[in-house]
Amino acid sequence: MRFRSKTILGVALIEMVLLAVLVGSTLSILRASNEEALAIRVKLGARLLAAAAKDAVISQDLATLDSLVAEAIASGQIAFVRFLDGSGAILAQRGDPELLSRQFHRDILIDQMDDDTFQWSASVEAGGIRYGEVQIGVSTAPLQVLLSSARRWAAGIAGLEMVLVALFSWLLGSFLVRQLGALRRASDLFATGDFAQRVAVKGDDELAETAVAFNRMAQQLGDHHELLQNENQQRLQAQLEAERAQASAKDRSDQLNEIFAISPDGLVSFDAALRVKFVSPAFARLTGVAESEVTGLGEAAFSQRLAQECAANACFVGVETLRQGAGEHRQKIELASAGKRILEVALHESKAETVSQILYFRDITHETEVDQMKSDFLSTAAHELRTPMASIYGFTELMLAQEFDPQERHDFLATIYRQSELMISIINELLDLSRIEARRGKDFELVRLDVRELLRGIVTGFKVPDDHPVPVLPTALEPVWVNADRKKLIQAVGNVLSNAYKYSPEGGEICLDVVQPANGGAFASPGAMPQVGIRVADHGIGMTPEQRARVFERFYRADTSGKIPGSGLGMSIVQEIVRLHGGEVSVDSTLGSGTRVTIWLPCAG
Repeated sequence: MRFRSKTILGVALIEMVLLAVLVGSTLSILRASNEEALAIRVKLGARLLAAAAKDAVISQDLATLDSLVAEAIASGQIAFVRFLDGSGAILAQRGDPELLSRQFHRDILIDQMDDDTFQWSASVEAGGIRYGEVQIGVSTAPLQVLLSSARRWAAGIAGLEMVLVALFSWLLGSFLVRQLGALRRASDLFATGDFAQRVAVKGDDELAETAVAFNRMAQQLGDHHELLQNENQQRLQAQLEAERAQASAKDRSDQLNEIFAISPDGLVSFDAALRVKFVSPAFARLTGVAESEVTGLGEAAFSQRLAQECAANACFVGVETLRQGAGEHRQKIELASAGKRILEVALHESKAETVSQILYFRDITHETEVDQMKSDFLSTAAHELRTPMASIYGFTELMLAQEFDPQERHDFLATIYRQSELMISIINELLDLSRIEARRGKDFELVRLDVRELLRGIVTGFKVPDDHPVPVLPTALEPVWVNADRKKLIQAVGNVLSNAYKYSPEGGEICLDVVQPANGGAFASPGAMPQVGIRVADHGIGMTPEQRARVFERFYRADTSGKIPGSGLGMSIVQEIVRLHGGEVSVDSTLGSGTRVTIWLPCAG
């Protein structure tokens, strides 16, 4: 509801209440006064009639009484008149027959009447003796008509006054609303951020003072709003820059965390107080030392903790020693645990305010092992090549130094030829093994092969040593298929077959067999593809368990007498070829009884 309507309704309600009280009290007084006047007139009229009719009642002059009754009724205000004697007998009566037929009931007050006729009686007495009674009834209808007319006039006057009051209230409300509307419109503009709006000041009343206060408030709000806008703009700019910096820092942090997470190299940074500040995940993986164990430690305590993990022969010298060392600040350490890794530790001094130095840990175990293997390989290869070279050099020098008969020269040349042949064999096998390891099977041409037909072809092309029987092929079998490189598989089976003859100097049967496909095989894991085995069995000198454990080592030979030719690389080549086919090689041997070598390959189905 609007303010104007509230003003009109409020004033009208007040006026209505006041008018109701005023009109109600006026009508009540008017009614009471008229009723009282009517009662007085009725009582007075009854006494006057009783006085006038005293003689007639005593003498029972009915004519006189009837005349008095007729005159009273003729006045027009009396509804009925009745004269009674002392015994209550009616002497004369006249008026409304209905009222006369009713039983007379004397009314005390007009507002306690049972009908619209006020009834009253007066005694006819003389000398203290009661001779009769006059009963009179006066109608109150004229009074009711008068009161109804008064109420109508009062209602009309009150209605007119209400209209006038409503009109006045509307004019007053319009005046007030006009001023308040200006304040409201200015407030709405303030809500949109327009603080330039001002309210017109008219007069010097309270509304004018309100408008002045409002304009003053608007000026202050405008000034503060502008100040806040500037501050908010600066704060927003600073927040945006902070968010960009935070996003950039988070991005950089995420990138570094991802790099550290996948980096195989460990990092440990120290703060300006030389305490461990950051430990990368790779450090814990390499050393087995948890981040929580070293974070916050000083460099001395950190050095001591890391030294506890090192082997005695390659212990960590400490951060301070690395820093004070001349040249490159590096050291190789060997861990007693964590797989006995060999780590290279490097110290980098930083000029940053929050980072004083960084320790860098790199796993060089594989490099060290490779270097050692290269060194061992070169040493062994040099040793193996030196033996035939020494023979060739010695016999050549001997032949150049003196003359020999033709038979001795022939024997010397035969020895030189055999040793040269051995050198060529060693060099060829070394090159072959190097190619296999370098290419990792990339040059293999895998085709579907029947193992039975493959063995038949190998036996056909194999040169059996003199005085030795031909290898025994397996009995008729259903085709067993594998996916393999034909040349490499022939080479592997040929090497095993050649060893079988070499290590069977007393002869004996050499058997080739095909082990039927089975779930897994000798080396397969549960659920793996079925494997087929190519087995070569001899009845030669056999091997001890210690010799069998080293059979795949390069240049290792079970025979140390030198009577059995060979380079000691054949079984290494066999193992590399078979593994690149996804298979394995198993060796069973008993000293003095012979050896069984089985090449396991995945079955092609």
